[in-house]
Amino acid sequence: MTDMATSGQTPPSATLNCPKCQTEITYYDVAGSSYYGCPNCHAFFQYEYEKSPYILTAFSNSASPVVLPIGTEGYLNSQFVRVVGFIHKREAGTTYDWVEYMLFQKDGRYCQLAEYDGHWMFIEPTGKMYQDQANFVQTEERQYKIFSRYKAEVINAVGEFDWNLLNDEQLTISEYIQPPYMVVHEQDQQRSDWYKARYVKRSELATAFGMAEKSLPPSVGVGAIEPSDANQEAWRATWAITGLALVLILVMQVVLMIVRPSKELINQSYDTQPDSAGVSKPIITPSFDVQGPTSLLIDLSANNLTNHWLELSITLMNEKSGRVYEVSKSLEYYEGVESGESWTEGSRTEEAILSRVPSGRYHMNIYPVSEKNQTISYAVRVRQNKGLGSNLVLFVLLLAIYPIIQVFRRSSFESRRWANSNIENEQAE
Repeated sequence: MTDMATSGQTPPSATLNCPKCQTEITYYDVAGSSYYGCPNCHAFFQYEYEKSPYILTAFSNSASPVVLPIGTEGYLNSQFVRVVGFIHKREAGTTYDWVEYMLFQKDGRYCQLAEYDGHWMFIEPTGKMYQDQANFVQTEERQYKIFSRYKAEVINAVGEFDWNLLNDEQLTISEYIQPPYMVVHEQDQQRSDWYKARYVKRSELATAFGMAEKSLPPSVGVGAIEPSDANQEAWRATWAITGLALVLILVMQVVLMIVRPSKELINQSYDTQPDSAGVSKPIITPSFDVQGPTSLLIDLSANNLTNHWLELSITLMNEKSGRVYEVSKSLEYYEGVESGESWTEGSRTEEAILSRVPSGRYHMNIYPVSEKNQTISYAVRVRQNKGLGSNLVLFVLLLAIYPIIQVFRRSSFESRRWANSNIENEQAE
């Protein structure tokens, strides 16, 4: 070892030579590191207490690019940190691989940055023990659901470490998620350690290490704890605002029903008296008063209409101003039996709505047209201030459009997230 040197905001460094190729290796945890990975020949060796270095293995050259070189300094999670180690791992028995960067903090503690498919996590020890349930873990803050369980193989390691990471290949690793957080349980017959992780956005990472965001590997797919665009706070806010709007609409509807209750203005029945051309004499209804501005709901019905049609052209006339409102509706109803199956078509009822009718005295002129020589009985009913359920339904549907879109987006996002879980596959086996 050589003399120590100081640099930046993190603890001072020292150097040693690789026992295989004599490459000089800089390390920073002078008191704690005992295991080293050579960046040149990829030897992994133990060197402690001034004893002779002992080569444990030699890794193959990792093809994974090193985004944060050894020695890189940054400020992350309210701590000055320095990258002191790089580990390339693979899930045992698969081709899924990822990288981990060991970070040495100014306070002398370690943490990690893990990257898989361009998604980053900040990982640190919890210092606590949790009850490892079959499918979930409950902590003080939240409940986590099992996402994956596996063993890892070390493909390559560069830098310094305070433990023999080859022993990690004996660990069973269980990951529980509640995006954007995760807890990790690593255990074997001798160890049982818990870690907590949070998702780190590319922009945060770039800022922490003073680098361009485009220099980071692009994100692929959905990360295990990547927060959805509709994060939990925005998700709650969307439903809270939608619920409040629905309540306000319902309250307004109730208030209107109390202040301006529905009132029946006319309810009359008539018979058509068609001539040879099917045209009946027009009907003039009794006069009635409208307290407006209001909407008028006109209900038309012909209960004895069978295998015929009836067209009603209606003119609502203000007896003082002469202003008219016109509406036309057709009623038709057919029924029969075909191939032993009965069928019906059409309807014996219709309705029409006249909006914003001002106050005044009105009457209606009705011009019925039907098939010749067919007398049809029909009824006309007019109500004002009738609560329009169709309008209420329309408002509700309009309010629900955005939340419904968010539901589908969130569902699709979560489906893609859980497609990366190996728990279902593990249980199927």
